[in-house]
Amino acid sequence: MQGAKSVSVAAALVRSGRNRANRWILASRMAKYGLFSLFVFALAITFCAPTFHAQQATADDKYAPLPSQIVSAKTVFLMNETGKAKFGDAVYKQIKTWNRWQVITDKNQADLVLVVTDKGGMKSMNPSFYLNIADPKTGSVLWTSRTTMQGKLWRSWNSVAETLVGDIRKRMPGT
Repeated sequence: MQGAKSVSVAAALVRSGRNRANRWILASRMAKYGLFSLFVFALAITFCAPTFHAQQATADDKYAPLPSQIVSAKTVFLMNETGKAKFGDAVYKQIKTWNRWQVITDKNQADLVLVVTDKGGMKSMNPSFYLNIADPKTGSVLWTSRTTMQGKLWRSWNSVAETLVGDIRKRMPGT
């Protein structure tokens, strides 16, 4: 038994010596390739930094851009699908106050169709209100603004309308 133990101890010492040598070789390779990798990384940063800087957002890029059809529109047709006349009146008032679009009564002549809708109604604890901007020819929705009661038990129609139209307003270039 004693002889077997001394052979295994000797074998372990030989293996640990090899492991030290292997570790030293591995460490030197890592140092060599690590310096090379660091050099390549520094080189990449030097050449890519101007490109990265060019992609940084400016103050004008705070919001997603609106489709050009919305930006260039002059006339709109307003549809109130909420069943609440005062809410439709409040949205109309906000559009007139903004003075960017002329509200017209002929849908076929309009550049855009603005559709005011709500979901959840007043029975809901937190109803949602939407202003969908659609193409009058295709009916496809180009943009949607949404707001809620924002955790309040009561919020005026004017406040809701101001939030919906304000979302479009702040995204318009030059405003």
